Amino acid sequence: MDEIRLVRARRRSVAQTAGAIGVVLLLVGALMFVLTSRQESRALNGTLTRVLAVAEDVDDPPPGQYLARQRAGATAVEVTRSAPPELVRVLDQAVRRPPGRFDASAGDDRPVRVLVARRPDGSRWAVAADLRPLRRQRGQLALALLVAELAGLAGALVAAALLARRAVAPLATALALQRRFVADASHELRTPLTVLHTRAQLLARRGRTQPAERLTDQLDQLVADTRALGEVVEDLLVSAAAEHQPLPDTVVDLAEVAREVVASMGPYAQGREVELLVDAAGSAPVRGARTALRRALTALVDNAIGHVPPGGTVRVSVLRRDDRVRAAVADDGVGLDPTEADRLFDRFAHGASGAGRRFGLGLALVQHVALAHRGTVDVTGTPGQGATFTLVLPAAA
Repeated sequence: MDEIRLVRARRRSVAQTAGAIGVVLLLVGALMFVLTSRQESRALNGTLTRVLAVAEDVDDPPPGQYLARQRAGATAVEVTRSAPPELVRVLDQAVRRPPGRFDASAGDDRPVRVLVARRPDGSRWAVAADLRPLRRQRGQLALALLVAELAGLAGALVAAALLARRAVAPLATALALQRRFVADASHELRTPLTVLHTRAQLLARRGRTQPAERLTDQLDQLVADTRALGEVVEDLLVSAAAEHQPLPDTVVDLAEVAREVVASMGPYAQGREVELLVDAAGSAPVRGARTALRRALTALVDNAIGHVPPGGTVRVSVLRRDDRVRAAVADDGVGLDPTEADRLFDRFAHGASGAGRRFGLGLALVQHVALAHRGTVDVTGTPGQGATFTLVLPAAA
């Protein structure tokens, strides 16, 4: 539905832009036609005036011009011998009119322009010019302007399409970012909510048979889980508001984060009949955002639990070696094909195996967090023999 609206908006923008440019071109073309026609008409009038001023012999007028003269005191009118009969009648009538300029018709489709003048010696003169060449020039000019208008309109459509695409591109980007945020939020909140639901179920079940003081530790863990859920929401909102801002330059003990993740997801793993272990005895300091790193480890553990059958094992190991900290999540589940390892990090890509509803976003988010912390994610595995995902980050000094 949103794509349809974007297409409609782009088409509307193209139509409006092309229409505006087309109207401007039409006005410019009409103005050029009017000005050029007036200039040609003035040039013809000037030519008639000059011809009439120097005319002395009606038998030899300039090409395209026809002269008529009525001598002083005479009644007969002398007309150019080459003038057609229709034009002779026009000149005969014109030479008897008062001085001036007018347009007339010498037969079918033969418009002429006539200029009448009186000389000081009392003679009357008239010169006529055929307007058909002038009208042909105007027709050619109109055709040329029409072709230019069409070419300009075609160019306007192309330019409008490019401008519309550039104008709508931010909307499409915003829509894609919105969808990405919704998908990320849905994926990130799914696992913490599942853990909370599982822990709440266990508390409700044990609260019926055990005294309240024996549930204190589990209630504290439930509070910690809700706090972690709030941190995930806050981190998502901060990421949506400023995705490209630098990460906090704080020292985070990745081993401690791993222990927190295992403790939080322990009941969820027990509900799936999966043994979740942690091997993170020492300190493994890195620089970055604690909530983002917890999101990454949670996604790796959730991914491993989802690909381990009941009775399987998932082990989280954190080890600092030289200037690198490695957090490995290994399982003995369905494994993976090494040739498909790179594809698993694409958004919405997931393996063919695995329990539960898989969205294919967890590993993509893990890789995003790793890159943001200047680290990598290594993958090893064999079909049917489990897989290991290792988050490798620079160690803090």
